[in-house]
Amino acid sequence: MRHSFLIACLALSSCAASQCPQLYMSRTRGGMPCYFTDEYGHAVFGNARYEDARQFIGDRAAVRLNGKWGFIDPTGATAIPLQYDWCSSFGEYGFDKSVAMVKNEVDKFKVPILSDCPTALIDRKGNRVTPFYGFIFPVRDKAAFVNDGRTDFADTRLQNLGFADGKWGCVDPKGRLVVPCVYELAYLLERTYGFAIVRRDGKWGVLNDRGRPIIPCVYDAVYYKSGHTVIDTQADTAEAGKSVAAPNGGFREKLLYMQKEDETEIFTEKGRRVRGE
Repeated sequence: MRHSFLIACLALSSCAASQCPQLYMSRTRGGMPCYFTDEYGHAVFGNARYEDARQFIGDRAAVRLNGKWGFIDPTGATAIPLQYDWCSSFGEYGFDKSVAMVKNEVDKFKVPILSDCPTALIDRKGNRVTPFYGFIFPVRDKAAFVNDGRTDFADTRLQNLGFADGKWGCVDPKGRLVVPCVYELAYLLERTYGFAIVRRDGKWGVLNDRGRPIIPCVYDAVYYKSGHTVIDTQADTAEAGKSVAAPNGGFREKLLYMQKEDETEIFTEKGRRVRGE
């Protein structure tokens, strides 16, 4: 009896270590409906069918039924109610595996992740770890920009973002607010740059990859270029044709030119002042 108990414990430990059972989302030939199978291709969950579904990430899989998204557990039971217009998988878009993004009132003419609508992050129990924002950006570097407004942004390149009725802040990959929503405009550069150019109360500054200020918001305009990327806040937000005044010798790549009245101060991408330019 004792040996049988030991063998059973070892079997359960082995199953847990390999994240058994292994379940896979499959689609019918027409693409819908979706269903889940075991590692041998046998349908599970009593042949349950879903309008759409995603693969299991740990112990949660996103599924859609009757137009609403939620999550099931490895037994096929509903773990998080199907009540959202859209959701990501846990750990998607750069967020921690403990959180997923959910949306309601999604614009059907937009890719869901780009739709400005009530958006929040939830944990694996379905509890919200953020309030509903108007927009949550995917994580870039170590933080994700969020906006507390509801009005659409205009730049489809997802670089220059500005909501008419909201301001930008940052959450970390677990959804914790690390920068309050105080910035009215933001240039969100690709993660290789490691910083973002932001405007607060009409003045420009720079945040690092964690959303922390490295250049204070005290400047009238910013110019930056790297390869094909050019940021000129004066040209983007002021009268057509106006731009940040070029220094003697022109602009150098990978430097931030911060203009205050008639003077231009130069900084590295890390926020260090450059002397003698």
